[in-house]
Amino acid sequence: MTNSKLPRIHKDQNAWIDLTLSKAALMIASIVILSAFYQLSTDFNDLQAQDQLDAEAFGLKNAIDDIGSSSLDNIRKNATYTFNDKNIARAIVTGEYVRLEKNRNGIIFYSVKPLTFKTIPLKEEDLRNILATNFNGNDGNEDHTIDAKAATVLEILSIKGREELILNTRKRVHIEKTPIYLKNNT
Repeated sequence: MTNSKLPRIHKDQNAWIDLTLSKAALMIASIVILSAFYQLSTDFNDLQAQDQLDAEAFGLKNAIDDIGSSSLDNIRKNATYTFNDKNIARAIVTGEYVRLEKNRNGIIFYSVKPLTFKTIPLKEEDLRNILATNFNGNDGNEDHTIDAKAATVLEILSIKGREELILNTRKRVHIEKTPIYLKNNT
């Protein structure tokens, strides 16, 4: 009697197939769920990196705009800006915007912030040299005023303002507001 029941259990293989298929389905479902969690955490880290880059770009933009918005009574004003994020690959300033780039795990993040005030991304010495070259040695300083129409001066400055200045993010950025004097004008 016991011998007759044993062969009958071993002959029915349907239970083994169901067990194997259900275990395989559980493993596949576990892999899908784990990969979804991994992707969510990666996306969250990417979002956090983008937010940090946006905050840094906004900080630099505000530092430049604060100098530009100072009153005419304070015609000469300067400030400095130090980058908090040391992982910024490139920081670029033009006359119209600030652009920061960051590379994280092979993905390049960008943050571009428009400037409120037109900016000339040059050192004051370079600016004075350009003006002196274009206006017969007059560099727009109070002692060497420029004898030209304001539109002509603005045209030359706007050309220079379109050029990109790549900043060294490991050093302090110096921001300066400086006057350019024209004859028969301020």
